[in-house]
Amino acid sequence: MSGFRWLLLAILVASSPLAITGCAFLDKKETVVAINEVPPKVRTAIENVTAGSTIQSIERIEQRGKVTYEVEYAKEGKKLEAYFAEDGTRVAGAQ
Repeated sequence: MSGFRWLLLAILVASSPLAITGCAFLDKKETVVAINEVPPKVRTAIENVTAGSTIQSIERIEQRGKVTYEVEYAKEGKKLEAYFAEDGTRVAGAQ
């Protein structure tokens, strides 16, 4: 195999993980929702975590068949985020 072909093969192999992980974001759908539009368990969890805060936005994120709610809120001058699964449990990020 010539040097050019090896280089081309190396580039293809190195870039394939980017192509595969990039595809996962193609099915990601984010929708801004109001607090009264989230499931009751999620609403309770949001209200508990954000007590004494100002909720700035809530997004419903659908990705890879899972739904996560992202809440952006401000508390004591700090901008914070929290994520919740559909059952109201707090999670590290969009699932």
